[in-house]
Amino acid sequence: MPDVSQITADALATVLENVETETPIELDASTNIFDAVDSFTIVDLLLETEGRIEAATGRYVPLADETIFDAEKSPLKNWSSWTQYVEKCIAG
Repeated sequence: MPDVSQITADALATVLENVETETPIELDASTNIFDAVDSFTIVDLLLETEGRIEAATGRYVPLADETIFDAEKSPLKNWSSWTQYVEKCIAG
């Protein structure tokens, strides 16, 4: 399995290069990306992460589901949850 922590962190860094946030995002296990960025940035993060996963594994792994934009259930409410979510999607 690829290093999901690195893939997700690199994807976020790439996406944030083109985004202005009210306060800088400092990434740690409890970082709440969902509340820190807008929905367009979340879509960009999904696409960037999917692309990096495909490059690392050789297969497309969809990440979007009904929870991504749910204010209470989104795995993006907590960075460690996002990483675990991505690992689960890769594992299938």
